[in-house]
Amino acid sequence: MARKEAVIRRGYYLDLLDKNTNSFKKGSAKHIAILGSRKSGKTSIVREHVKNVKDIIPVYIDLGKISLNPENFSVEFIGNVIFHFLKRPLKEYKNFLLLEHLLKIEISKNASSLIKTVENELLKIKPDQRLLVESAFRFAEELGKENNKRFLIVLDNFENILDLNNFSQIKDVISIINFDAENVSYIAASSAVKQMLALKKFECYEIKNLDKNEAAELVRSIIEKAEQKTIDEIFLLSSGNPFVTISISKKYNETKDVKKAFLIELLQKNNSIYDYCSDSFNYYYNRARGQTLLKTILKVIANKELRLSEIAKRIYRSAPVTKSIIERLMEVDIIYKKDNKFYFSDNTLRLWLKLTSHGYEFDELPDDKILDEVIKEL
Repeated sequence: MARKEAVIRRGYYLDLLDKNTNSFKKGSAKHIAILGSRKSGKTSIVREHVKNVKDIIPVYIDLGKISLNPENFSVEFIGNVIFHFLKRPLKEYKNFLLLEHLLKIEISKNASSLIKTVENELLKIKPDQRLLVESAFRFAEELGKENNKRFLIVLDNFENILDLNNFSQIKDVISIINFDAENVSYIAASSAVKQMLALKKFECYEIKNLDKNEAAELVRSIIEKAEQKTIDEIFLLSSGNPFVTISISKKYNETKDVKKAFLIELLQKNNSIYDYCSDSFNYYYNRARGQTLLKTILKVIANKELRLSEIAKRIYRSAPVTKSIIERLMEVDIIYKKDNKFYFSDNTLRLWLKLTSHGYEFDELPDDKILDEVIKEL
């Protein structure tokens, strides 16, 4: 599907999802993917949409929290569908992650038979893992048919579903999902932009960072009577990332100095931007796992945008070896290429890696002398 370009306006994406869900109620809809960098607002948008859905059954599943081995996945996925179908209170949710509880629930014939299929497979020494996953994805379809209901299944952190491909009996988990089912529609949310675009199963909409006007509006909502100079500084350091913009603005109310507010958030452990960068680095690094040189290359690019030959020289490797590793980093969206040079997709993450690799990482609030020293590194 085509990639849709749009500025980050929350209402735009909510309206988009509302229109698609309304079409689904009438019998036709597209599967939508909301893509964007980490902390760009994807989860809050899809969760708000789910909260407002009427006349169909929304099922929100965070694939970063559900088990992703076929045996547990099949039980937990089906359990989530039943939990939302029955509209049970949150205090009962944990029961729906247990097969013995699901077997006691009286639901329609074909849907119940799929639970029995899962039970039978799990009693075997070597269960059919593909059949388990297939039964899980078929469950909402059968339950909807038998009860004349439609299910809107929201899969957050969708890229994690590909972890199921690590099991020998499953070659392509995406091929197991029936995207043609009339009574099931999918919304995916993911930070793995390139992977999602390559799937071609969803109509993809990518959330962009804030433009100057949007950033100014956000800053003014946090900093009362913010001057234009302050807004411009925050926009420059945040690159329009809404989460970073909010974090700097809140800290500015304490420091009254934009750069110092940014550096305290960026470099002091347990502060919001520091944690965001640390989590993001681990996220990208784990997705691109397999080469010990990954972190070295990232540190090189964090310090200076370079050409392939220059990067290869700095890590003491040949250009072909370096190219192979960089392509892996580009594949997971942390690095991009422009005019034969390589850049970080997230400038805040670049600054964090650059400065922490230079030793600027603090357990306690740094004093002004150290902050002034770090400012020169920006």
